[in-house]
Amino acid sequence: MFRQTILIHTSPIKLTASPAIHRLDAVEEKEPTPVSVEDGPIGEYKRLVQAGQFIDDSFQRLIVSRLDRLYRELLDYTPASSPMDASKALGGVGYLRKLFGRGNGDQEKMPEDTPRGLYIYGDVGTGKTTTMDLFYDTIPTTHKRRIHFHAFMLDVHSRINTFKRTHRAADDPVPTIARELAAQAYVLCFDEFQVTDIADAMVLRRLVTELFRNGVVVVTTSNRHPDELYKNGIQRESFMPCIELLKQRCEVVSLDSGTDYRKIARETETVYFSPITADTNKVLHALVGLASGNAPVENNVELRFLGRALCVPVAANGVARFSFAQLCKDAHSAADYIELAKHYHTLILTDVPVMSMSNRNEARRFITLIDALYESHAVLIMSSEDDIYNLFTGKCEVDSFRAETAQLTGTVESAHLSEVVTEDKFNALAYAGEEEVFAFQRAVSRLVEMSSRHWIITGRNRILAENAMRQEQSVADDSQMRSAA
Repeated sequence: MFRQTILIHTSPIKLTASPAIHRLDAVEEKEPTPVSVEDGPIGEYKRLVQAGQFIDDSFQRLIVSRLDRLYRELLDYTPASSPMDASKALGGVGYLRKLFGRGNGDQEKMPEDTPRGLYIYGDVGTGKTTTMDLFYDTIPTTHKRRIHFHAFMLDVHSRINTFKRTHRAADDPVPTIARELAAQAYVLCFDEFQVTDIADAMVLRRLVTELFRNGVVVVTTSNRHPDELYKNGIQRESFMPCIELLKQRCEVVSLDSGTDYRKIARETETVYFSPITADTNKVLHALVGLASGNAPVENNVELRFLGRALCVPVAANGVARFSFAQLCKDAHSAADYIELAKHYHTLILTDVPVMSMSNRNEARRFITLIDALYESHAVLIMSSEDDIYNLFTGKCEVDSFRAETAQLTGTVESAHLSEVVTEDKFNALAYAGEEEVFAFQRAVSRLVEMSSRHWIITGRNRILAENAMRQEQSVADDSQMRSAA
């Protein structure tokens, strides 16, 4: 995957009574605004990738394409009025019989024009919630709701309790609650769909049916395939129709890249990554979230000082992210780097190449940047073409230059030596190369120190410091357990 080169040693939910039932066809809405292709999930995903907020991931792109399909279908969708009126919902088959599936309500016809939702499942840390949230943010309707599934079920149980206090014991609350939910939002986005107890299973058995009957579109994430929901649960056979209905009304797709980059970011013992691969880029992207406490990301933040401006491509809560080209190929001075280190306690620098005498200007800027970060005790997280000991080939070039020149002076007649290389030119070039080599050796020494766990713990980024202290404690605990054994 990637090589780790330097080790670090170093709101409560407020539940209220259910609101009165509102009908969607009674809500006056303005004519929809025309939406371009770039307004959907795919366009937004591309924009966020270009802005550096997302790493382009083939697995996520597949899910986003499915969500974009649903987005297009929702543009022209408005659910029909509820197919059942309140008097019918409150009469007939009793509540308990319906909960356990012995009524015939589930056989009633479902609307045929409802777009098929999406059930996204996969391992943790693969981007399921991120892609669903992107979809949710792009839907141009106010009749939508995004909620963690556990919070949703607490709300549903609260509504049931409220219903029971004002209705007969035999009355069925589920159709009424489903219509209330559908009236408030016909697009429901659930995070972490899971069923762990019989109370939720039996309510969902009926509620999911009624939501779909009212034209609700469901998009949900889960760590389990629908067939694995409520596995080994009590009376699971009564829950099976709910699973089948979910698979019928939602496209089931897997988002599983096989790698949890958030976990790697939390547990990694390195701040320098090489070589540069898709995996290292994804870990660095996850480290932006870790180092900033998952704060909102800003793009192209402008720092103004001394009559000049420095544009920070990606910034979040004291964390700045640049590519090597943006920070060291462009003409920047020590003042720029000092100002950057003053405003940001953590710098994530990507795509650092191997440098030689032919691009020593970039090498000098890189060295100056390291000096500024070192003096301000900032944290540097970096991806590079090779490990830090091999990032500068200047010494090899100087040695080669000396050997070649010595050979020339021994084989070329002295009368023509001035046309090949003069002694002054030889000394000047050798001296310049040796200066770069010396400066880079000092920079490497500082980079080693800046990668230590002690540097992180005593540094300015308290989030990374606490994470490093937890790692240190874990190492100490493991060592103590091995000693005791």
